[in-house]
Amino acid sequence: MLLVFMGIFFVRNLMLPMASDDIPYAFVWDGEDRGNLLDSVGPRERITSFGDIVRSQYSHYMTWGGRIIGIGLTQLFAWEGKGLFNVLNTLVFTTLALLLFRVGTGKKLSEINGAYMFWILFALWFLIPDPFLTVLWMCGSCVFLWTAVIGLLFLLPYAKAYWTEEDPLPNKWSLPLMAFAGLCAGWSVETSAAVLDFVLFFALIWFGRQKQLKAWMVVGFVFLCIGSAMLVFAPGETVRLELQRRYEYNPALPEDMYWTPLMYSINYIECFYPVVSKQIPLLLLIGYYVWHLPKGQRWNKTTQFQALMVAGSMVVMIILIFVPVTPARAGFFPTCSVILASLSALRELLKEKEAIWQRHRRLIQGFVAASLVLWVVTTSICLYIESDVRQQWMSRIDYINAHQDQDVVVVHQIDVPPIADELPDWWLYNCVSWNTDVLAWGSDLEPRPEGSHNLMYAQYYGWKKVITDGEDRRKIE
Repeated sequence: MLLVFMGIFFVRNLMLPMASDDIPYAFVWDGEDRGNLLDSVGPRERITSFGDIVRSQYSHYMTWGGRIIGIGLTQLFAWEGKGLFNVLNTLVFTTLALLLFRVGTGKKLSEINGAYMFWILFALWFLIPDPFLTVLWMCGSCVFLWTAVIGLLFLLPYAKAYWTEEDPLPNKWSLPLMAFAGLCAGWSVETSAAVLDFVLFFALIWFGRQKQLKAWMVVGFVFLCIGSAMLVFAPGETVRLELQRRYEYNPALPEDMYWTPLMYSINYIECFYPVVSKQIPLLLLIGYYVWHLPKGQRWNKTTQFQALMVAGSMVVMIILIFVPVTPARAGFFPTCSVILASLSALRELLKEKEAIWQRHRRLIQGFVAASLVLWVVTTSICLYIESDVRQQWMSRIDYINAHQDQDVVVVHQIDVPPIADELPDWWLYNCVSWNTDVLAWGSDLEPRPEGSHNLMYAQYYGWKKVITDGEDRRKIE
């Protein structure tokens, strides 16, 4: 199952070109001139060395945001080329699946079986928010997928100590190792850091009460908090917010409507609801496990783990309602946290798999069969849409190259196959492939000459100026 999933994931990576922010991040960030992502961007310097990335990240940190790891990786792959990213991203996605199993169950990888793998792949395909933008798109994957793996690697020794009651880091290198891991996990992405901060704060209290608290646990948490502070309090955070309020086009939420009921309702509809509603299958499995426990045994080691993971996810998702312009992809790590909780429930239920199979055989068979059919259908649609868009994308480059002597080259906008925009709402919330909204809001070129992606795209390929035909597709209903 995992190999098939990896193969399809790799093919989808191959078909996805560098798009949206991938191209602006191929240039050194110019914080003195409002960065690389706002309209009317001027000439920029291409990244040609690691020194350029360091210089760029310093400017980015001071004038835009604190996501040093995710954006630094994006700039590295934008410089080295997407071919390397396609291979490594597949391996990182596979690592995510295996880490979810290790942290959620406390078991060795040799103990993984078909039930665990099916549940993990089902969750990663159907339940994570905006998978197209969080695990496939290069910039989004570096920011969300790669930092989630870093966060789970940091969490792994704590989980092992919790499940086995053994010290997994007894050697002298545990303190500097956990200091470095904690700093990286905290200095990743805001929602990931927040969940980890919440979970480990209460985990340390539990370890202390059990007389199992180790020095490396405290050091890891301290540096996690330091990394989180470096991320959240980056000087560029306030600068970016002001620049976005002044220069970004957002008719749904004008700058004078921040922190109003309108903003809260938009964040609920665009972020909280699509993320939390997709967690329902995970919560149902947890609920089934808890419900069938004897009443006096419902607060045990497993349910405490589940309560902490689900609480960490929910607290962060509620906080996101009060953060301006929050996309659903911000819920990526909070969803991973709930997946961990569901895997702990599955571990306990598999101890009685024969009895459960006898009671719910037809329900389980129906669920597996329906999931496989739906997976085949959705995978086929994704591959069809993405191959069609890639063909248009490559043909566009050929056309521009043939007309590069013109001062302005007008190209046709990318049009997705009709099925991409006709899928039901639950699919659109999941955003598993290209659709017109994804293209209109930053992934495609625009008919506006001053659009930042148009200008960066032309600079990247060495052309003069490129725009699309037609009208601006950024519409608010």
